[in-house]
Amino acid sequence: MSPLGDERGDIRNAQIVKAVFGAQGMNVSLEDAMLCWGEDEDKPEVDPFAALEDALSFAAMS
Repeated sequence: MSPLGDERGDIRNAQIVKAVFGAQGMNVSLEDAMLCWGEDEDKPEVDPFAALEDALSFAAMS
């Protein structure tokens, strides 16, 4: 078990990425350099059953 924790490790790695990109002349924010775990919160949710519902509604009207 690490005394630094996973979140602190992610921040430390992001600082390394920021330093490497900075050495190449690119300005990268710490937030952009951090890994994103899980789903992207900016993406809208897609209903996996929307096409099925449309097909069943169309079949019911026929």
